[in-house]
Amino acid sequence: MAAVLSDVAERAISRGREADSDVRELVGLHVLDVLGAIASGARHPLADRWLPLCRQATNGGTALGATGRWPQDTAIEIESTLAHLDEFDPVHSAAGMVPGSVVIPAALAVGASIGATGRAVADAIIAGYEAAIESALRFGGSALYQVGWWPSALFGALGSAAATASLLNLDVPTTTTALGLAVAPFGGLLTADEFGAGHYLLCGTVAARGAWAARAAEAGLTASHTLLNGPATAALGRQATPPSSEGPPHIKDVSIKAWPCARPLHSALTALDELAAAGLDLGTVDAIDVFLPRSATRFVTNTRTPVGPAEAAASATVALAGACVRRAADPGWYREIAADPGGLPDVSVHLTPNPALDAEFPHQWPAEIVVGHAGGTVHRRVHSALGDPDRRLPPEQILAKARKLLGIQGEHSSISRILDIDNQPDVARLRADAARLTTSESTVP
Repeated sequence: MAAVLSDVAERAISRGREADSDVRELVGLHVLDVLGAIASGARHPLADRWLPLCRQATNGGTALGATGRWPQDTAIEIESTLAHLDEFDPVHSAAGMVPGSVVIPAALAVGASIGATGRAVADAIIAGYEAAIESALRFGGSALYQVGWWPSALFGALGSAAATASLLNLDVPTTTTALGLAVAPFGGLLTADEFGAGHYLLCGTVAARGAWAARAAEAGLTASHTLLNGPATAALGRQATPPSSEGPPHIKDVSIKAWPCARPLHSALTALDELAAAGLDLGTVDAIDVFLPRSATRFVTNTRTPVGPAEAAASATVALAGACVRRAADPGWYREIAADPGGLPDVSVHLTPNPALDAEFPHQWPAEIVVGHAGGTVHRRVHSALGDPDRRLPPEQILAKARKLLGIQGEHSSISRILDIDNQPDVARLRADAARLTTSESTVP
């Protein structure tokens, strides 16, 4: 078998450079969505406790979502962490990968620092998504949840490394070395109980590591090109599958989320949304039974007393009860319930693994719900969630989501430039716009 890292490097570079106009339009939407997630994450309670621990530098640059001056690797770490804190960042469900958080901050930071064009940064983002998703898919993607691994932590560094390598114009062998340096500290455990801060800090750690790895490869540092063929195969207990088919770039299969909570709950929320659209009065709901694939229940609960916002966002009770009062799409809902569980509506939620749904997972994330309400019971089963590639959010809904998270009313020239990133002559201006949009007084360390 050819070296997996070499395959991934070659694929990532070619997909970035050969992307068509439809793919390039998606890049702008993904950048805007991640900026909204960063702004939201900057208001997360963890940010106030964690940012003072990050290393500042008097001669450093800006970090989106945080005031102060920071070394570039710290800025990337901050932005990638903030982007994932509220579980509102783009996700490739089958891969178990949050590519927006691990790729876009690195691409914007490195691109701005070297005077790259928007086109070069768009190429880099497509390449980074491709590397992170392809490597995760080849080792089982979301199936790794069942054995305790988080694919975003395992393979996310390959995404930021590929994006940075693209911006530095590294050739395939040097990009492969960058991926080897990025993956050498391989690891990323999924929780067995509560997520805590440790889970969310992994995004920033791997994103910063990948960007550093590409610069290290450019400087002549070396790494094995077979780390995924040998050591990673042994560690994960599975061999890499053959490369994905020669279809469109993986970014086209990435979901932009409609709700800021754990991905398995999105399908249940979609089912409830459909029932409401069919006439169910959510105000009369008193019980919801939620059925998910067994692997999807690995990191969600039905607790009514989450110990923090992360645990609230992983709770079927908090998410589904929130939907009954039209709050499930608001990141503030999960923080409020973590602070005061007494604010939960009196809706009984039961979460049950259903082996009958396993065959669809992880290529689809199905859910089935049975809802008790004043008029009896209703049932709904869905095979994918709102926001998934086959049920993509319309651009106007993505824009509305971003405007709300960024606190913007109406039209804004900065948003227009972000959406048109592919045609921007200098991404440094775009990133300066992003810094103004994402930074508020609440993010002062």
